[in-house]
Amino acid sequence: MFNTIVKIMERFFIITNLPIIAFKSDGSIISSSGYTDKYMEMLDENNIYERVLKELQEEDAKNRVTMPCSYKIFFTAFYVESNDVYRGLVIMGPHTCCKNHPLGIPYKPRCLMNNLISLFKIIEKDINYGRFIKPGYSFHVKRALDYIDSRYSDPITLEDVIDYLNINKSYFCTLFKKETGKTFTEYLNLTRIEKSKDLLLEETSSILDIALAVGFSNQNYFSILFKRYTGLTPMQFRKNGGLEKVDVKY
Repeated sequence: MFNTIVKIMERFFIITNLPIIAFKSDGSIISSSGYTDKYMEMLDENNIYERVLKELQEEDAKNRVTMPCSYKIFFTAFYVESNDVYRGLVIMGPHTCCKNHPLGIPYKPRCLMNNLISLFKIIEKDINYGRFIKPGYSFHVKRALDYIDSRYSDPITLEDVIDYLNINKSYFCTLFKKETGKTFTEYLNLTRIEKSKDLLLEETSSILDIALAVGFSNQNYFSILFKRYTGLTPMQFRKNGGLEKVDVKY
């Protein structure tokens, strides 16, 4: 998961020349692009991470927040996945509304921040499409897999996908099983289990929090499925550093 964020930020910086940095839920840095020591000092001296985290966690918070600093400098932050701290927190900036800023801060007016966030999401979708949608699938199955990968953390159902595709349920189930070798539910659960592995290895969050973050509403069910697919409980997987039992078959 975090490897994808690194690729997104690299492309984003190449396109925009706007410094960008991403953090895990524990405050550690995932990666950055375009960041200099000067920009990092600005980030730290203004307590940007702590300020944006507090602002985003407010009950009536919007999907993004822009923090002002001295000398007409700003930082804009948003979650990689809306309201999901486990997917990563992204901070764009420093940026300014002043052309030819004396400190050399990139000129990116605040009115453009929504457009830049949309660009980040477009790059993310493009990378994920190439990563998760394998060639050889039919049009409807490709769209279904794309839907699952982008919405797995939500309580999605087979009916949701059917409505999204506007396709006959029986036909879709037969087609999906034929091309993927799994039912919709099996594929969705396996996707969630695969997504949970990154969190188990890179986060210190509880098993319950991770289960909820990847779309399971019940920790026990998550643990049962995780062991079925990996041969280990989530805690054993974390302690083993991601090593699974080699005789387990999906």
